[in-house]
Order: sequence, then structure tokens, then C-alpha cells
Amino acid sequence: MCALYKNSKHHIPDNNGANNPVSVEMIEFNPAWQFEDKKTGVFYKNGIIPGKLFITFLGGNIQLDNAKTALEILEQMFKSEVLSNCEYIRIADYSKVISAPFSTRILYANTLNRLNNEYNCKPLITYISGASLLLKTMLRLFATYVKQQFIFVPTVQNALSLINANPNYSIAERDQSITISQQEIDHFASLCGQILFNETFTFDEKLNGVSPENPLHNLYTIISLLNSDLKELQKTEKEQKQLIEESLEDARLLNSRLSVEKKNVEEKEQIQQILIKNLDKARIEAEIATQAKSEFLSNISHEIITPLHAVIGMTDLLCTTQLNNEQKSYTDIIQISSTHLHQLLNNILDFSKNESEQLEHKTSLFDIRTLFNDISSLLIEDALKKNLLLTFTIPSSIPSALSGYPAYLQKALTNLVQNAIKFSNKGEIIVSTELVTETSDEIDLRFSVKDSGIGIPIEKQKLVFQKFTQLDASATRKEGGTGLGLAIAKQLIEFMEGELNLISQEHEGSEFWFILSFIKPQKTDATISNTYSQKEKWPSNPHHLNSTTLPSNTRVLLVEDNIINQRVATAMLSKLGCKVDIAVNGIEAIDHLKQNTYALVIMDLQMPLMGGIEATKEIRKKATGTINPDIPVIAMTANATPQDKKNCMNAGMNDFISKPVIMTILQELLQKWVQ
Repeated sequence: MCALYKNSKHHIPDNNGANNPVSVEMIEFNPAWQFEDKKTGVFYKNGIIPGKLFITFLGGNIQLDNAKTALEILEQMFKSEVLSNCEYIRIADYSKVISAPFSTRILYANTLNRLNNEYNCKPLITYISGASLLLKTMLRLFATYVKQQFIFVPTVQNALSLINANPNYSIAERDQSITISQQEIDHFASLCGQILFNETFTFDEKLNGVSPENPLHNLYTIISLLNSDLKELQKTEKEQKQLIEESLEDARLLNSRLSVEKKNVEEKEQIQQILIKNLDKARIEAEIATQAKSEFLSNISHEIITPLHAVIGMTDLLCTTQLNNEQKSYTDIIQISSTHLHQLLNNILDFSKNESEQLEHKTSLFDIRTLFNDISSLLIEDALKKNLLLTFTIPSSIPSALSGYPAYLQKALTNLVQNAIKFSNKGEIIVSTELVTETSDEIDLRFSVKDSGIGIPIEKQKLVFQKFTQLDASATRKEGGTGLGLAIAKQLIEFMEGELNLISQEHEGSEFWFILSFIKPQKTDATISNTYSQKEKWPSNPHHLNSTTLPSNTRVLLVEDNIINQRVATAMLSKLGCKVDIAVNGIEAIDHLKQNTYALVIMDLQMPLMGGIEATKEIRKKATGTINPDIPVIAMTANATPQDKKNCMNAGMNDFISKPVIMTILQELLQKWVQ
């Protein structure tokens, strides 16, 4: 190796081309290029004369983790381009190195080769100082791999001296002949066989080697090093094999767990599908049950209202006749009882409709002051009968025109006021509203119904909103009812996105209150629809008709298939001054309208052969041949749902009156439509 550099000069020229001696003081030791692990004692320190010299001091038991950190620093040093595009002299001091495993040496060699190629540089010659005999042997094995020429010297100073002196190196020592015996050859071959074929064999230089004076000492040292590296590789291989087996076992266990989980998921999915099917089945059954309940309630209400219509209608007619005191007492009892029966029926139907989610989600414009007036006119007589003062208050700052659910608001407030009247025997009932918040588009109002009645004990206040609940369930209770009024009010208020609250103390009265939001219309029509204001009870004097008379010879066509309903309606209409013709179905009605002139048609909906909806559509057609296709047609039926009303209007009917019919309401309707 040294013969190659026998006549070469290794000292470093300066910028002027002159050859100047090299010293440690000329070398830059950048702090960023140094590494030291005080815990293990491993260090790796680098110094540079840019483009000329690279020196490294290293020491300790250099394991793989420390080597990786040291080589990261080495890479940063090369990135600073202090050795780019040059041939440099390398000095490495191994005087403090204890050991370096095979994996560490391979990693260092690969990294140094890569960096030299990447930055277009290479060491012209490498001086190794302070290396033990074993390290020298190890480095000789790597000389070709790292593409470097090694010169071994005792110290760094010796290396610098050689660089500065440029001596002629003698190679005589390397070329001298040696003599070995056949026994030594056989012993060496036997040792190699042990290393190759006996996995448990460990080379011990003291036991298996020879003295340093023996010509084969270097070979035995190389054998020792190779044996150590081989053991390390075998150990690494076993560890990797064990890791692979453990990973495979983990993979098998994971796969087994995944199979179990997959099976569980599949079972859960099957259960979920069964649950979904059961839920769908339950939902369908619930819908069928709800539909059946609605149909039952609708049918039963129709069947109840038909005779009730006769009772109420005939009682109204009876009240218009001359009665003595005893007879009048009897008719008053009949009238009050039938009124309560009708209210009971309406409450049950309303509650059922609300529970079945049949409430309409369509808002409309209304006048809040008119709504208060309607509630007042509806309930004022009930309050006066108990000597109660019924007061309605509304601030002038609250706009009259609002958009919301007026029918549901009126029903909720009506139920709350009726409840207050029922449980108050003296004092005043105040229905009020006040402003909570207001913007340009919306307004929030607080509604309150406050009474001076019996009050509600705190422990029973939660019960009042439950359906079919009376706080006094004894047989001696004073007030009757189904216990649905507050439950219906609560349903309607919650539908309007409010919450019904109660403030009450026993013997000190109660206040029911809630807050609702309304839209403020930007442009208010001068005429606001008040179709929500439909009277739900009858005045105490139903025979007290107003003095307005109808045109003489007012002829009305009554289309009704039920004989009792025919008699009741005919009697009422006759009492109001009308001449009545009767048709039992839509076909007969059309025949009458083709032959006669009528001021009005009162049309039932459910009839054989042709019902009221179909008949009205035919009447409106000019091709049908009726004398007056635009004649007012008024629906009269026990079916009074919003959908029924909508169907009637869509068919071309002009108005709607629900059974049981009250004479005063019938009179108002005739005055409205008879010209």
C-alpha cells in the first residue's frame, strides 16, 4: 500500500501554491460537527481544513444507535460543502475506541461512500492513528470496500509529521518471506473448519491463536475478527428470524381475531337487519293502528254527532216556542248537557288528532286583537255566570297583524281560560300579552292567563298537564271534565315551538304562561282572514235570533240522506223563513238544480250514489246543465277536519258549517250568502 505513495508529496499547498506545514491549530472544529454521549462515553469529533484535510477523533463502544447519530452530524458537515469537488487527506484517531460491531462498521462504510460520491470528493490517503492490532485488521478488511488507502501510525502527530515530511516509505517489511510448517497449516485449516461448521464454536485468540511473533499471527487475528462478525450476523439473523416468527404469530392471532370480529359484525348486522325489519313492521303496525284509531274516532264521532245534531237542533227549536217555567228548566238542562257532550267529543277528537300529528304546518296572517275579542265573546257568558270579571289586555305597541298559527293559539288560550273559569269562584281572570323581544322581521310575545281561583299545590303541579288527569279524583269533586283541556293546550303550544309554564300557590290562584315567536309581515293586507275564529260553543240563549230577515220566498236545496238530519235542518231553515226542498244524494241534487232556481244549496258530504264533493264539481260544470252553476254551495257535515274543509273549497264549495248546527250560526251563514 505504502509503495504506491513512495515518491508522492502529501503536504498541503496554500493559496499561493506554496507548501506549508500542517498543524492542529489550522483545523476548524465547528461545534455543530461534534457528538458526545456522556452516558455511554461514545464521542465523534470532526475537524476540517476546507477542501484539504478531514480529521476525526472517535472513541468508546460505538453501537449502532450512537453511530446513527454521529453519522447524521457527518452528513450535516458534508452539506456545508467544506469537502465538495476535491481530493482530501483523511486522519482518523482510534486510540480511544473500545469496539465497533460489524453492523456499525457497515453503516459507516456505506454512508461515507455515499457522501463522497454525492459531493464529488474522495480521500487521497487515510492515516489511522492509535488503532489496536484487532482494529488494524478490521480496517484492512474494509480498505477496499471504502475505496481508501490506509497508513497506520501511532498518533495523530505522527500522521501530521508524515504529511509535512513526505518520507519515502519502505516496503521491505511487507515483501519479506516467511516460513510455516505443515502442522501450522493443518492447525489453521482445522480452526477454519470449526468456524464454518460448528455454530457453538467461539474463537479465543489466547487459546486458539498464536504469539505475535508467529508469521501467521495476522491471519489468526483476521480469523478472530471474522468469527466475531459471523457470530454477530448469526445473532442478528436469529433475532430477525424470531421477530419474523413473532410477527407471523401476531398476524395469525390478529387474523383470527379479525375473523371472530368479522363474524361478530356479520351477526350484529344480521341482528340489526332483524331489528330494522321489526322496527319497520312495528312502525307499519303503529301507522295502521293510528289510522284505525283515527278512522274509528272519525266514524264514532260522525255517528255520535248525527243524533247529537238532532238533540241540539230540536232543543234550539223548542227554546223558540212558548214554554212554562218547568219546561224551560228541562230544556235548559238538555241544552247544557248536550253542549258539554259536544265539547267532550271535540276535546277527544282534538287530542287524538294532535297525538296523530295531523296538525297543519301552514301559517297565516291574523289580527291578534280580533283573536282576543273572539275568545272574549266566546267565554264571557260563562265567566259572568260565576260572577267572574274576564279581562283581556294587549299593549298598543304590539302590531295587530302577525303571521303564525291563529287557530291553534285561539284553541290553546280558550282551553286555558275555560280551565281558569272552571276552578275560580270569585275575583278576576286576566288574559294578557306583552312584548319580550322584537326585530324588524320577528316578534316574541308572552301570553298569560291568570286567575284568582283555588290554586294548585306544588307537589301536584306536574300532574295538571297529563292527559285524562283530574287533581281531585274523588266521587265528590265539584268540577267535571275529561282532564284534556290543559293537555291539548300544551300540545298546541309545543307545536308552535313554545313551552307552557305554571306559577301557582294553593288558595292564591294560578298563572299559565308561554312565549311564542311570530313573523311580522312587511306589507299588511287591509283585510286579514279570520277563518280561524269558528265558534265552538253556543250562546246561552240560542233562540235569541237577530232581527235581520231573509228575502221573501228564499228557496234552499237541502242535500242530506239522513232522515233525522233532514227533519232538524228543515225545521231550522223553515224557522228562519226558508222554503226547503230535499235531495237524498248528489244525483237528485243535480236534477233539482236543472229544474228549479234556489238561493242556496246546503250539501252533506257522505251520501250514497254521489257524495257532496263530486256533486259540487258537477254543479260547477256548465256542461252539466244546472240553471245557476255559480250558486252558493255550503258544506254541512260532521267531518270538520282541516283536510275536509280544504277538500270542500277545492271542489268549489263556498263555505263550511259543521254539525251539530246552531240556529244563530245558520242564520249568520244564510245572511252572508243569500242575496
